Amino acid sequence: MNSSNNLKLIFPEFEYKLTKKEGKLFIFDPIAKKYRVLSPEEWVRQHCLNYLTNHLGYPATNIQIERALKVNKLIRRTDIQVFNSSGELLIIIECKAPHIEINEITFQQISQYQQKNNAPYLVLTNGIENHIFEINALENRTSKIQNFPIYL
Repeated sequence: MNSSNNLKLIFPEFEYKLTKKEGKLFIFDPIAKKYRVLSPEEWVRQHCLNYLTNHLGYPATNIQIERALKVNKLIRRTDIQVFNSSGELLIIIECKAPHIEINEITFQQISQYQQKNNAPYLVLTNGIENHIFEINALENRTSKIQNFPIYL
């Protein structure tokens, strides 16, 4: 997988570390400080994480990967959760493989996470397109916005 191939992600390219073990390719996750199996979804997640930390200035210490939560008696894991400088949840990010369309089904998935977390921002990305939503819980309103929120 190489972002300079036919597939052009909307996230900037970066220097990543790959390794091969038992015939499988792994990519280094600097947030979790470990190698993860390189799937198309993981490729998108690592590009998104790089964008958040190296281009938008989000501290790596304010980002959690695969945080577990219970949804309808099932344990689910959010792809990325970003916290503000006060330690409050700011963004939930759901990453999909580039060939997965961002649609009502993917929005329903992140909405389930939102019911348990109440983040002010939700992001759905497949690396080709980002869908970023600002949630105003007091007014029960969701607005689609163009850019990731600024880190505060």
